[in-house]
Amino acid sequence: MATFRSVTVTRSYEQVVEQLLGRIRAGDFLPGSRLPTERELGELFGVSRGVIREAIKVLITLGAVESRQGSGTYVAADLTPMVSRALVLSARPEPGSLRELLEMRLPLERFTARLAAERRTAAQLRAITNTAAETITAAARDDWDAFGRSDHRFHGALYAATGNTLLTTVMNAIREIQQNTAAMITANPGSMPIAAEQHRAIAEAIAAGAADRAECLMGEHIAYAMNALMETVSTVQPKSG
Repeated sequence: MATFRSVTVTRSYEQVVEQLLGRIRAGDFLPGSRLPTERELGELFGVSRGVIREAIKVLITLGAVESRQGSGTYVAADLTPMVSRALVLSARPEPGSLRELLEMRLPLERFTARLAAERRTAAQLRAITNTAAETITAAARDDWDAFGRSDHRFHGALYAATGNTLLTTVMNAIREIQQNTAAMITANPGSMPIAAEQHRAIAEAIAAGAADRAECLMGEHIAYAMNALMETVSTVQPKSG
């Protein structure tokens, strides 16, 4: 049985969460394995069962463990959703956090486009080209809502085409955090047609299997989104003096 440090400070459940997550990441508790009982964990940590219950609630929220009625608490068989939840919980609705998010997204989106060009199937390519066309139609109608939905599907189709489930999980988490920023970007006059045309060019590069070009075009697309978002955010920030 793994040993734990005794917990003596206020909000001790946070330290329980930290240590249990560390043990799960280290492989001391494998996916699908059963955790010790509340009583056993309380004794190991030197805290009450109430503290353990609070810690378990947090771990369930993070997707690290799951509770089975009448059986106990088990490490989640699939830990990839934990990555998504951790990213969502760490983001803050403020300009600095949005910039950090987009900076993180830039190289990952470039890599996604490269992998999609190299690995996409015929069915995946149809999804990419169809959703790119949908964004062009929505932009022509100046329909922000339809554009946002099609934009989400376009990038989702790219993630699926990578064949990398962990990358897809991370990218979908980033998109989830960003779901309220699409309208801010498209609020700039002319931004929807520009973004839609960028989608079309990326889809064409992926169809041609041109990985270098797809990666470059995606970099330009995300850089454009970054600039448009930060420009919009700066116009609504209170001016000093």
